[in-house]
Amino acid sequence: MLTRMLARPREHRNERGQTLLLAPIGLLIVIFLGGATLEVGAMHLRQRQLDDLADSIANDAATVGFDVNAFRDTGEFSIDAGAANTVVGASIALSNVPEARSNGIRVTSGPEPTAAIELTYTHDFILGRAILGASTELTAVGEAALVPSKP
Repeated sequence: MLTRMLARPREHRNERGQTLLLAPIGLLIVIFLGGATLEVGAMHLRQRQLDDLADSIANDAATVGFDVNAFRDTGEFSIDAGAANTVVGASIALSNVPEARSNGIRVTSGPEPTAAIELTYTHDFILGRAILGASTELTAVGEAALVPSKP
C-alpha cells in the first residue's frame, strides 16, 4: 500500500504543464470574443445613428418643404420637392455620420403628403479592416408625413 501512495505522485508529475498549454488558447479565445463584441457594438451604434439621421432629415424635409402658397391657394397640404431637398446635404454634413450618402428626398402626395429618404453608409470594421480589409453596407429609411392638427 505504501508503494501505491508513492506511485501516484509520479503519475501526477507527468501531467504537470498541461494547463500551461491551455492558457494561450484561452487568451486567444478571450481576445477573439472581445474583438467580435467591439465590432458588433460599433456597427450597431452606426446603424442607430444612421436610422436617427434618416428620420430627422425626413422630418426636416417635410417641415421645410411645406408649400405655404399651395396651402393658401387650395387649402391642401403638399410638399415642394425642391425645397425639401435643400436640407439633405447640410443635415448629413452636420451629423455623426457625415460619410452617409443619399439619392435625395422622395415626395408623395395625397391627403397626408410624405417625405422619405434612404441613406447608405459603408461601415469599415475596426479590427476586421486591419486583418481582412472588410466593410459592410448599412442602410436606413426615414419617412415623415404632413398631418393637419386638430384645433
